[in-house]
Amino acid sequence: MPERLAVHLNRDHPRDVDPEAAALETDRSFVLEFVNHGGPVHVHLHLDDALAAVADPAATQVYVESEERRGVEITVPPSHPPAKGFVELSSGYGKEKARVNVTLTDERKDGGPDVAVDESLGEKSVSVEQSASSSIAEAVVPVVAATVLVVLAAAVAVTVSESLAPVLGVLALLAAVGVAAYLLAV
Repeated sequence: MPERLAVHLNRDHPRDVDPEAAALETDRSFVLEFVNHGGPVHVHLHLDDALAAVADPAATQVYVESEERRGVEITVPPSHPPAKGFVELSSGYGKEKARVNVTLTDERKDGGPDVAVDESLGEKSVSVEQSASSSIAEAVVPVVAATVLVVLAAAVAVTVSESLAPVLGVLALLAAVGVAAYLLAV
């Protein structure tokens, strides 16, 4: 992600150009974010020769509406050489000027890779299909077991006397409740 440097416009007086910092050191593309505190204004960007050899602004003429924020990216290629230069900002037909000194380093300031990589990237992940099939298998086995118990209880109830049938029905019901509780816990 590009670094950002705020440039305040019309803050102290009309067509005022006031960068948040006089210098910027970076190892990548950056954005000049114009923050307009007054009426609409045109801002001209000019990169000196040293910086222009490495960087490319998205726009050199920027129109910023009243009370608007507008960013202009200065693109720096990933394999750029180190460079020092400046971006000159002017408004009011050159009457108001400001300069931002830019130092482009060839090494990352944070020492890390260009893309943040999470440690979990190297771990083997379980696909959704594998996860779903294993959870279905875990649910089917107890249901089949409960069904077999209920069928066996019904078969025994038919073959035994009428006084034992209600007891076996209650046992089958308790087994079904136990299986349901197990499935809810999983």
